Amino acid sequence: MRLGLLLALVSSPLAAQSVRSRLEGRVPTAAVLTVDSLVQVAAREDLPTEPLVQKALEGGAKHVSAGRIGAAALEMLDQLRDARALLVRAGDAPPATAAEVTTVYAALKRGLPAAVVERVVAAMPQAPRGSALHSVADLAAHRFDPDSSASLIIDAARQGLRGERLLDVATAVLHEQQRGHPRAEALAVVRRELPNVPAPPRPARASVAGARRPDAASPPPQ
Repeated sequence: MRLGLLLALVSSPLAAQSVRSRLEGRVPTAAVLTVDSLVQVAAREDLPTEPLVQKALEGGAKHVSAGRIGAAALEMLDQLRDARALLVRAGDAPPATAAEVTTVYAALKRGLPAAVVERVVAAMPQAPRGSALHSVADLAAHRFDPDSSASLIIDAARQGLRGERLLDVATAVLHEQQRGHPRAEALAVVRRELPNVPAPPRPARASVAGARRPDAASPPPQ
């Protein structure tokens, strides 16, 4: 019933045409109206709309049924609402930007506890949190305690590290683990080095094409 109500909403002709033109021929025809309606709902609520379009396109590329695409887009809309609510709880002054909502959504999607995400957001009120949350999520994916990981990244940010330098902190922790340190000790070693954590060595030029940062690409240790 809820999805049916959303489908009944009237959207802007120009906006609808734009979304539909991107979806037609790439997702099942029955899903186009569903996703378009959800995009218009997100726009009216000042939520990011591009993630919904990309979710639908991803489903179309995987030959997912129209019903499943619509359900996935509706679930994502709710998750974007949850991400914005978290930003509000953490003290962000409205309106929340699309970039910040998407950043929080991505962190929650990667499995970080909402309380940890909220703590990082609250600790960095004036700075983009993308790299910080990505770093904590990388460490958590390698089975480091999320709270302890957040503490380290917050400490690094308070000492002036931003952007890729926060990713370097996470990478340094993983390197200490590879050297044989238990997880808690690896975090402590890197904390003592702050803010002078070395950047990871640059890869050889031949290996650069298509490469990803080692902290994002490496699988969790077994």
